[in-house]
Amino acid sequence: MKIMNLQLALLEKAAREERLAHLLLFYGESALHQREVALRLAQILNCSHPTPEGPCQACPSCHKILSGNHPDVLWLKPPKTSLGIEQVLTWQEKVYLKHYEGKYKVSVIEHAESLTLPAANALLKVIEEPPERTVIILSAENAEGILPTILSRAQVVYFPNYSEEVWLEGEEDQLEAVQALELSGKNQNLATAILEHGVSSLQKWVATFRTVVEERDFLKLFLLFPIDKQHASLYLQVMAVQTQEGIQKGIIHPFELLAIGKALDVLRQQVNPRLVIEVLALELFQQGGALCD
Repeated sequence: MKIMNLQLALLEKAAREERLAHLLLFYGESALHQREVALRLAQILNCSHPTPEGPCQACPSCHKILSGNHPDVLWLKPPKTSLGIEQVLTWQEKVYLKHYEGKYKVSVIEHAESLTLPAANALLKVIEEPPERTVIILSAENAEGILPTILSRAQVVYFPNYSEEVWLEGEEDQLEAVQALELSGKNQNLATAILEHGVSSLQKWVATFRTVVEERDFLKLFLLFPIDKQHASLYLQVMAVQTQEGIQKGIIHPFELLAIGKALDVLRQQVNPRLVIEVLALELFQQGGALCD
């Protein structure tokens, strides 16, 4: 673990002593740090040969947890831009199954702020009557996006950003990681998503969209499709960062940022991503603007 403050040390102590709260909410700018801590807690709770310093990192249980293959450590993340009731109900069935081989069943729900209201209510039912020896970890960027009735039941842990040096240390391709950080406007969660998607393919898509807007050539929009909601959201967030930088330099009209922000809001409402991109392009055509280089 790269960073361990007192609060995280106390979490580890509680896990070793089997006193860990059954519901934890991790929130903040560092999704990477949240994942690391969630993995470590899952290891502590299920390690076959724990040491005073923590999990042994050598037993089959530790290896399975790190590789994502432990049957009692469940990861749930939104398939697109939101976590729906279907995903939560499927997860719920697994949570209530008997433990396969671990002492504790640990569930990590990423992007918990993206839970729809029905999904959050389904999750609340599990939280109110959790199965024995079960820990649920919610991971989010903003605690404000969590249903208040869930938030009130959780032990909340804030994760600040890593320093850039520490964040970059964990990435194999340093050049690509630096590019992702620049494209994200130094937002480490967004930079991580960019890396997972691929910097070059993202840059190609955004560059094509810029060309479409600059040339006001609606037919070229077809080069941008098909596209799913998750990728559309990622592209729009990067364009928002670039546009904001252009506004600060005085070379971009603020209207463009408003238009992209509106497109992101509409996309979150489950609108077809192709329609969102087409409408955004048309709005920018009308303004005669182009995204910044």
